[in-house]
Amino acid sequence: MNTMTRTLSRFKPEAATRTLARLALLVLVSGVAAAEPPNPPKKPAPAVSVETLAPRLFEQRLALTGSVEPTIVAALSSPAEGPVQDCRIREGDRVRAGQTLLAIGRESSVTANVTAAEEELDRKQRDFDRFSALATRNVLAADELDRARAELERARAALTQARQSAADYVLKAPWPGIVSAVHVADGKYVAPRTPLVDLFDPASLVLRFQIPEQHVFAIRIGDRVEARFDAAPDQPRTLTITRAFPEIDRRLRTRTFEAALPLDQAEFAPGQFARLSVALLTRPEAISIPVEALTTGADGRPQVFTVADDGTARAVVVTPGPEQDGRRLITDGLAPGDRLIVNGIEKVRNGEPVRVASPNSPPTADGTPTP
Repeated sequence: MNTMTRTLSRFKPEAATRTLARLALLVLVSGVAAAEPPNPPKKPAPAVSVETLAPRLFEQRLALTGSVEPTIVAALSSPAEGPVQDCRIREGDRVRAGQTLLAIGRESSVTANVTAAEEELDRKQRDFDRFSALATRNVLAADELDRARAELERARAALTQARQSAADYVLKAPWPGIVSAVHVADGKYVAPRTPLVDLFDPASLVLRFQIPEQHVFAIRIGDRVEARFDAAPDQPRTLTITRAFPEIDRRLRTRTFEAALPLDQAEFAPGQFARLSVALLTRPEAISIPVEALTTGADGRPQVFTVADDGTARAVVVTPGPEQDGRRLITDGLAPGDRLIVNGIEKVRNGEPVRVASPNSPPTADGTPTP
């Protein structure tokens, strides 16, 4: 430094000042140049995989359970008091209309009452016929004939009552059916209204199921329901909905529907379990996307990314609909032919270039497509 000072002292002060300024500037420029790093390498465009959208069938389906139930049933109860007799039916028996199922033990006494009432009616009928003949010949007063007619009518009423009472001690099938339950056996003493026998009409079997309240108006009579019965899981059936109950269950918040079963009712039994699938929404030519392709934009609106013709990513605001089997219905925002980005979305930025991966390329370790 002393040497440089002695050297500069030989120059005039103005020249020395200019020389020092040049030296300082040279040192500053050299330091800045040394601090600047070399140009960084350009980051490659992210690799993505795409799906070219095309119209396809979209169905939103609801999974349900149901059971086979009869709609014509009879729970027969005891009309009178007494011990059960002549009960010869068992569960599963087919019975005819009017067939005697069992009797109540006082049948013999009421049968005797019927016989006595019939005999009394015969006697009153003979008396009336005789009094009528006498009245025709003006041998009998008119009031005597009226009295005989009244006694005849009372005898008829007594016989009718005796026969009705006798019917109370004999239980008969109201229509052809199958015995589903027998609640009594011979010798059991029963009181009036005691349950005795249950019947159902096998031709009245239907598939009954419940729809949650939020979907009740999406299902209508005439719609189809796919059913698989646990008794025959490899035989799926397509059934038609035939009835919708008018009220919604206030406790379960469901509405009951019925579907007709095939004509061969022998394949079904009351209480049989079924797994159902019913379509809530059907769009034959719809645009749907994988659920993982749908994201949320900075403004909170649902959006997807597509690949533009120039190879850049484009954020598109869409209107999504229901979801089914991993796909989401899109009602607005996309069109057939759009190239939808389905993988690698986390690295995509709107307007930046992307590389479309080969459809057959396996993904990398971090899950992104291989370019």
